[in-house]
Amino acid sequence: MAVSYPDAIGEHVATSERYYTGGLQYAGYLEPAAIATGQVSNLFLFMQNMLNVPMTVTIKVSPPLTGLFRGRKPLLRVGDPVIQIELAEAEAGLLTLPVTTTEQTGAGQFGLTIEVKAATKGRGERVRPAKSTSSLETKFIDSPVGLNLVSSLGATYSEKSAKKAVFSLNVTGKKRASKKKPALKYQYDKIWDTDDAQIFTKSIQEINSRRAKLKTALDMETLYANLYAESVKRFANAGLPLRIGEAITLAKILTYTCQYFLSNPDRVNGLLLPIWERALSLDADTTDALDVIRLYGYHHLLRVSVALSFGVIGRATGQQLWSQEERQAVAGHIADTVEMGEKLDIEFLYLPLLIAGTQISKRLILPDEGVENSLALMKQARLARPDLFKDKDMARANQVYNQIMKKALA
Repeated sequence: MAVSYPDAIGEHVATSERYYTGGLQYAGYLEPAAIATGQVSNLFLFMQNMLNVPMTVTIKVSPPLTGLFRGRKPLLRVGDPVIQIELAEAEAGLLTLPVTTTEQTGAGQFGLTIEVKAATKGRGERVRPAKSTSSLETKFIDSPVGLNLVSSLGATYSEKSAKKAVFSLNVTGKKRASKKKPALKYQYDKIWDTDDAQIFTKSIQEINSRRAKLKTALDMETLYANLYAESVKRFANAGLPLRIGEAITLAKILTYTCQYFLSNPDRVNGLLLPIWERALSLDADTTDALDVIRLYGYHHLLRVSVALSFGVIGRATGQQLWSQEERQAVAGHIADTVEMGEKLDIEFLYLPLLIAGTQISKRLILPDEGVENSLALMKQARLARPDLFKDKDMARANQVYNQIMKKALA
């Protein structure tokens, strides 16, 4: 095998089975998975050239047809039935293909078939194995999708040799026909190439060469102090000034997340590598590790902290109360909103970050900290927000918070 490059597909697709043909690995899904007649769904097809030579990919799209007595007419429609894409060495990308119904389509389940042909310019070697197992345990984070963890910790998958793949679309009900025809033009976007590999490799080399010093610099107390100050500033910029108890509890769950990754050599790059990649891509000075995490890593840390927090809550309650899609959406929303300095609703601070921070409060005790006092300040901060969780949709979150706080104070 040639130089091994990171998995660029697993960051976007959770499936453990990926299709493979002629040096191309691909996987995808239709979103939304159910539409009414006349509406549009998108086939999101992620693909990566698994060889170290250029490749031409030809995709033929075949819609389902009516029966023989109805004239073998198409039940689904796309703009381009044949698509050709040029991929550079190891390049990964996303093909977005809009799909809609036809006049013949009624309610039912329909399969959209794609036939994939990959032709390489010369004989190449693989850049990634046909099978992989993630080093991310599922104790707290049950899926790495959307968390920028796959390039460093890998994804669990195996390849299935397949020139064709079928994606199922559920059509429900009738929709009044629109005079405006839906836009069905496909779009291809590159998501990874060998330029990214240069920063990836440089980041790994720098982290490895400084591993002992990083362990010393990123001790629990120092991390907590810096994350406390950074959180107060960032959440104030997002229109959400933190009360003392909230700032303590938020800094605790962020520090706990750091310690979760830093304490295990198999997980440490899940925290550090995406942060160093971002810093080096911006030509930032990476001499001071704490500055790198505060200035260039807060977004990544906040996102994985949200994912880990849902896991902490799930273990505390004995079940995962929110779907994987909901949790992924919340993680992205919180991290992106705070990073952009836009207004963040208070519910997103408490669910899941402060609820989880309360749960782990006694597991992460700082020097000279009176943890009972920290919890009292957190309870006081919650009582000072009487409108929190008033929406009936948030009743479950309120119940979980009260249960965890009561147990923590016991």
